[in-house]
Amino acid sequence: MIRHRQKKSRKLDGYKSPPPSTCAVSVVIAMYNTEKFIGECLDSLLNQTFTNFEVIVIDDCSTDNSAAIVESYAPKFNGRLKLTRLQTNSGNNGIPNNMGLALSRGEYVIFLDSDDTITPTALEELYSIAKDFDADVVACEKYFDVPEKSWYDAEFRRQLKPFSYQRGGFVTEPTLIGEDIAERVKACAQKRFLWNIWSKLIRRDFMIQNKMSITNEMANDMLLTCFLVYSAPRYVRAPQVINFYRVVESSLTHQKRDPLKKLHKYLNALKVGFAHLDKFLSGREFFRQHPDVKYLALDTYVREMLGYLQDIYAKIPAPALDELLRKEFGDGDNTALTTFIFSAMNVQRLQFMQAQYQFNQFAAQSNRRIAELEGELKRLKT
Repeated sequence: MIRHRQKKSRKLDGYKSPPPSTCAVSVVIAMYNTEKFIGECLDSLLNQTFTNFEVIVIDDCSTDNSAAIVESYAPKFNGRLKLTRLQTNSGNNGIPNNMGLALSRGEYVIFLDSDDTITPTALEELYSIAKDFDADVVACEKYFDVPEKSWYDAEFRRQLKPFSYQRGGFVTEPTLIGEDIAERVKACAQKRFLWNIWSKLIRRDFMIQNKMSITNEMANDMLLTCFLVYSAPRYVRAPQVINFYRVVESSLTHQKRDPLKKLHKYLNALKVGFAHLDKFLSGREFFRQHPDVKYLALDTYVREMLGYLQDIYAKIPAPALDELLRKEFGDGDNTALTTFIFSAMNVQRLQFMQAQYQFNQFAAQSNRRIAELEGELKRLKT
């Protein structure tokens, strides 16, 4: 296993280098109306066995006491805590996280949700792995999934086991994944990665120099993960379980919305995300030379997004659904996505035709064999 490599300049031609690092890790927290939880999130950072980090909280126009609570924690961090407020609410965590990244001065950055916590050794363990491997990304594969109602249940906590929706491929020690981009895309298609942004420690200048911003749409975690997996030279899988993910029903992810509004949110995320991913892939030589791999990368994103919509379609009357889809895709500004969906449907049609042909061939062979057996049976009877 390769543990170290010679340091190389990461400056890209025509793009300004990021400001120099002043600490090891920047912890960026996007916050909106989490007065009940932000204190615990900050406490978990105060309890870290590693102290060479800064905390940047971006308040997305909270209307409760969230900002005041963060300000009360400032003295405890001895100048390592910064609070910045947006002028208007962004509606998602992309804009706040991007601002946090711009303000950060850490060698590495990690994005946390304001209603979650991390284990006391989290930053020490991930930073140690990052330095051992000179990693661009250190990504965890499991986390602790905790319903809000059970958050303070001591017995539930004692029996709590790591959870993951990743489908296999788990590591038992920090592992540098191969640089074969096609294999990485295939692994994403097989759901061998966690999408969540809070499960990753990322080299700050890698994100900045490669202009990796976070979209302000639903499922933006998946999009950033795709960017990282498809481009980071040194991507390390880690077996550490550091995140306590609080399942809050009122959060952006879990709150109940009108089906039409929810469908609009995800369709808009599909359109915006697809455009970002298509632009990212088209700008890289490997994907220009391997359109089949690019197709698989786009297909993976579209399928994942459509998966979020499965439970919504049945709740919307057909006329309303038809009207919404016409509005979403009838603006003439989605040529790439429309072409891709048509292509995907065409491929499925061809696959169905191939399957039907194979079935007809099998049926014909079976019928011939049955006729042969019937003939042999008649001969035996005579």
